[in-house]
Amino acid sequence: MNKEATAILKRMPEAEAADIRPAPSMPTDETAPDYVRARSPEQKQERMDAICAAADALFGTRPYHQITMGTIADALGWSRSNLYKYAATQEEIFLELHTRKNRAWVADLANTLQDTPLPVPDFARTWATVTERHAGFLRYQEILISIIESNVTLERLTAFKRSFADILDPAANVLMRQCAIDAEAAHALYLRLLYQAPGLWNHYHCAELTAEAMKAAGLPQVVGNFVDAYTDFVQLCVSDASLT
Repeated sequence: MNKEATAILKRMPEAEAADIRPAPSMPTDETAPDYVRARSPEQKQERMDAICAAADALFGTRPYHQITMGTIADALGWSRSNLYKYAATQEEIFLELHTRKNRAWVADLANTLQDTPLPVPDFARTWATVTERHAGFLRYQEILISIIESNVTLERLTAFKRSFADILDPAANVLMRQCAIDAEAAHALYLRLLYQAPGLWNHYHCAELTAEAMKAAGLPQVVGNFVDAYTDFVQLCVSDASLT
């Protein structure tokens, strides 16, 4: 079990944590005896926090296609049947992780850029620097449409989309002040800035195998860095929006 998930379990009352942590002789696959479900909203939140911590730790060390409900359950020391009490698929878990990390990124942007408007170069550099601090979120954003949204119920995806719309408001407010634009234009600008960031991050932080393949193919080595490249893009978009 990873350290963050373990710490979450330690904060639970002993009887509640025991519901999750199997006894040494208890099998850890889907045949394990059911434990008592979390009853209160607080207990359910504690368990979802532990699930997210375990899945996030796995995603930090391996590609998405190597993560299953089984590997997440193993990381927690749970049976799969117990994990299914809280999420139907790993995509549901990753939707929750995307939401949490998106919210953290937007909150950081809103807090750091609360004194807008700023000179456009300063604004763009700050936006890019804050985004680099949330590089983990960019990995979730990159696989959102093609993978995460592909195996969830309409009800769960609808809730996610509503949450996504609510989350972007603080960042859109920053862009409204900076560019003197209305909410609709600010939302569109936010999405443009969001969608560009994961691709740029990957370009400057490609997988080792990709780097080896590029070298073998005789392609030029990637030069530069994410912050400089993303700053240029943000500056271009913000300047353009300010003129409309």
